[in-house]
Amino acid sequence: MVSYISRAHYSALFGLLAVASCLEADTINGRVVDERNNPIPLARVQLESNTSVSTLSDREGRFHLAELPTGSVRLTITAPGFSSGLLESVDLSNGSERTVEFVLVRSGSLANRERVVVTGSGFQTLLVQAPVRTELISRDAITRQAARTLSESLIANVPSLRIENNCQNCGFSAIRLNGLEGPYTQVLEDGLPTVSGASLVYGLDQLPTQFFENIEVVKGGASALYGPNAVAGVVNLIRREPNQNFFQVDAQQGWNLGRPETSQGAVAQIGNLGGGWSGDFYYRGTRRSHLDLDRDGFTELTRLRSQAGGGTLYRRFFEDRARLTVGGSTLEEFRRGGSQLNLASENTFITEQLNSGRSAGFLRWNHSLNPNFYYNLSTSLSYLGRGSYYGADFDPNAYGTTRNPLSVSDASFGLQRGRHAIASGVQYWFEHITDSYPGYGRNIRQSFRNSGFYLQDEWRLNSRVTLLAGGRVDKSNLLNNAVFSPRGNVRIGLTKSLSLRVGASTGFRAPQVFDEDLHIASVGGEVKLIQRARNLRHESSRSFTSSLDYSSRLRGRPLQFGVNFFSTRLNDVFVLAETNQVSGDNRLFERTNGSGARFRGVEVSGNVSPLRRVSLRGGWTFQQARFDEPEPVFGSWRYFRTPNRYGFTGADIELPGKIDWNNTLDFTGPMLVQHLAGFIAEDRVATSPWFAVWNSVVSRTFALSGNDRQTLKAYLRLNNIGNSYQRDFDQGPLRDASYIYGPTLPRGAVMGLTLSF
Repeated sequence: MVSYISRAHYSALFGLLAVASCLEADTINGRVVDERNNPIPLARVQLESNTSVSTLSDREGRFHLAELPTGSVRLTITAPGFSSGLLESVDLSNGSERTVEFVLVRSGSLANRERVVVTGSGFQTLLVQAPVRTELISRDAITRQAARTLSESLIANVPSLRIENNCQNCGFSAIRLNGLEGPYTQVLEDGLPTVSGASLVYGLDQLPTQFFENIEVVKGGASALYGPNAVAGVVNLIRREPNQNFFQVDAQQGWNLGRPETSQGAVAQIGNLGGGWSGDFYYRGTRRSHLDLDRDGFTELTRLRSQAGGGTLYRRFFEDRARLTVGGSTLEEFRRGGSQLNLASENTFITEQLNSGRSAGFLRWNHSLNPNFYYNLSTSLSYLGRGSYYGADFDPNAYGTTRNPLSVSDASFGLQRGRHAIASGVQYWFEHITDSYPGYGRNIRQSFRNSGFYLQDEWRLNSRVTLLAGGRVDKSNLLNNAVFSPRGNVRIGLTKSLSLRVGASTGFRAPQVFDEDLHIASVGGEVKLIQRARNLRHESSRSFTSSLDYSSRLRGRPLQFGVNFFSTRLNDVFVLAETNQVSGDNRLFERTNGSGARFRGVEVSGNVSPLRRVSLRGGWTFQQARFDEPEPVFGSWRYFRTPNRYGFTGADIELPGKIDWNNTLDFTGPMLVQHLAGFIAEDRVATSPWFAVWNSVVSRTFALSGNDRQTLKAYLRLNNIGNSYQRDFDQGPLRDASYIYGPTLPRGAVMGLTLSF
C-alpha cells in the first residue's frame, strides 16, 4: 500500500543523532549516514508537525529543507533497513542555516517501540506512534527461536494468537486470532493477499522463514484496508531488500520422540547483480517421519517431505525514486497420514495423502514523484495444484484433485498534505477453485471475483494526537450488494511514554470456498464432507478495541507494558449443521448462516530487560467466545477450541562464553472440543486439560575470522520438554481424526548448524 521509501521491508530503530553547528535558521542542511559513515540514499526527512514538508536524501546522503517555520521543530528520518531517527528539537529563527548529521543504526538490537510498522495504516510509522495497534515479530526473534516455518514463528510471540492442529491424518493447522478460526485471518505478503484459502490449508507449515524480514500482526476487523476475510485481523509477511552481500546455509537434524526429521536451508542476498539489479534468494527442504504416539497403527503426526524456494529481484530507476520488484517462488510437498503407510492408499484402513505443488510470481512498481506523492502498481499470480486421497475402509474411489489459480492486482496512491497522510487505491481479486472427488460425488467449481476501492486519511493533529478514518467498498460476484467496511482509530499520547488507542473497525467474509470446506476428515470409518448452503450470505463483523501502552526505559534498558480490551461481534456467522442428505456412506455437513456470536476479552503483555543480558516478555489473554444461539450439532453456546485463558512467557539470556539461551512457556487453558462418534459410541463434547509447553534453544556463535560477518552458529532446540500433550487420542479405523487438540508437537529435539558469510 505504500512506496518503497515508506514500506517497512525491515524493522527499524531509533537512530543515534549527532547535531553539528547551532546557528539560528529557517533552513536545515544535513547528511544521513550509517554507523560506518557510509551515506544512506533515499532516507526520508520529514517535519513531524507537517507531513508535506519533507525531502529525500541523495546518493551522498545529503538533504536540504527550506522555508521551515520559525521556532522549535521536530524531524523524523526513516530509511529502509535502518533505524528511524527522531530529532527532538531544533530551534529555528529567520536568516540563518542549521547543519545536522543523522547516524542511523541497522535494525536488530533495540526495543520494539523503536521499530517501524506499516500494516495498521499502510504508512510507515514508529510502532509507539502508530494509530492502529500493531504487534511485531522481528527477524531476531525468529532466529533466536530457530523457527523454520511461519507456524513456528507465530507460537508464543503475540498475545491472543494460537496455532492449532486439526487433523491426525494430514496435519491441517490453522491460526486462532482473538479466538476466531483460521479463515477469519488474512495472511498477506507485503500487504497483498497472495495466499489463497485452499493454499492456507497446509500453508502455515509450507511458508519458510527465509524470505521475510518481519511479521506484523494487526487484530480486529481490517477489511477497510485489506478487503474480504480480514475479520479477526491480518498477518503481514514483510520481505527484505538486500543492501549488501550476505550468504547463509544451515542444516538441522531433529527427533520427535525418537522419530527423525531433517531440514536444510540456504539464503543468498546479493547487493549488486549487475545492471543495477540486486537480489534475494532462498531454499528450504524438510523431511519428517510419521509418528504414532499410542501405537495403534494410526498416525498422530504425518509423514512429510517438502521443498520450497524462490527469489526476488530489485532494480531502481529515476535517481532511485522508483523501484521495480520481480519475484517468484515454488513449492513441492508430499504428506501422508493414517495407517499402513507402506501400502498403496486404497489398500489401507485410513489414508490422507496429498501431493501439492504451488508456483507464484509477482511484479511491483513503486514510484515517488516527489517526497509527498507516490503511487504503487502491483500484480501477483499463484497456482496451486494438488492430487490427494482422502479415504477409509480400502476405498479405491477416494482420489481427487484440486486446482486453484489466484490473481490479485492493486494500484495505490499516497499523498502527504499538511498534517494529513491520505491513501487510496483499487484492488481486483480473482480466484477459481476446482475440487473434484468423483467417488464421493463432490465437484466444487467456484470463481470468486472481488473489486475494492478504499480511501483513508491519517490526520496528525499534533505530536501527541493522531486520528485515522477510512473505508472500503467491495463488490463480489458472490454478493448481490456491495459491502462497505468503515473504520476509525485515534491515538493519544497521554505522556511521552503512555499512549491511549481506541478503534472501531469492520470486516466481512464472502460466501466463497474456504480451507475447511476442502478438507475431508475421516470419522467412524466414513468421511466427513462439507457443502455450502445455496443461500449462504456473507458474514460481517464489528470490532472495538481500546488499549493503554507504556513504552519507556528502565535504567537505560527498554520497558514495555500494555493492556488491550477487545470485542468482536459477528453477524450471520457461518456454522456447520449435519444434514439428512445421503452421499453413499459419507456424513454430510452443510455450512449455513447462524444468528451471530461475540468474542470479548482483555490481554496484557509486557517486555522488560531487568539486566543487561536478560530480556523478559510475555502475554496473557482472558476472553469469552459465545454464540447468540446454540450451534446446531452439539447445542453448545461456547465456541469450540477457544480457551478462556491462554498466554505465554519468554526469556532471552546471554550466558558467559557467548552462549545465548532462549526459553518460552506457552500456556493453553481448558476448552471445549467436538468429538464425533466412531471410536466412541455417541457424539459428545469433551473438555481439554491445561497445557504448559516449555521450549528452549541454546546456541553459541563462533567467529571464523576477524570479520564478524563470517560466523558459525551451533544450537540445540528442545521442544515441549515436559511432553505436555494430548493423552486421549481415538484409536483404530473408526477414530475421529479431527479429535486432536492442544500443542502441535510432542517432546522433541533439534540440533543445527548455521554458516554465515
